[in-house]
Amino acid sequence: MANLPDIIQFGCVALLPGVVGLLAQLTWPLLHTRRGILSVQAAIGLGYGTQYALLGAWSGAAVAWLGGVQTLLVLFLGARHMRSVAIGVCPVQLLLGTATWSGIPTLLALTASGLTMLGRMQQDTLRLRRLQLAAAPIGAAHDLDVGALAAFAGAVASAVIAALALRREVRARRQPPS
Repeated sequence: MANLPDIIQFGCVALLPGVVGLLAQLTWPLLHTRRGILSVQAAIGLGYGTQYALLGAWSGAAVAWLGGVQTLLVLFLGARHMRSVAIGVCPVQLLLGTATWSGIPTLLALTASGLTMLGRMQQDTLRLRRLQLAAAPIGAAHDLDVGALAAFAGAVASAVIAALALRREVRARRQPPS
């Protein structure tokens, strides 16, 4: 776990991109379309990736940036290329994890980002939400461990909002069309 003086010293500089990621993370669960969700999630990866880099959490930075790039590729290339993007990203993610290995933080970052990336590959928003919700506590543990306070706050708040959005969507699907 990062020590408090380091968090204070580097946390101020890392706060701005962290806040960008936080605002995006608080927004995505409220969106109703897959395209909207993915568009905002690109900002999450890029904002938090920059925050992690400024804190020296290179595994988190690498996989967050990769997640942002994956999201942009899925958006620009379209659904018919999702499988190719997923197949291409997996070995890159493992390579980045190996190159930036720092023990538990790397393991947490790889697990959370893997679930998140898998979620982005889903056409069905319900499956997307479930996988991303499963990633939230793992990502929060990573954020806490590396001292990414904005990312941690975002992970916790987003998990609550995502759980409510998941519940809303499940209920809506159970109701017969009028």
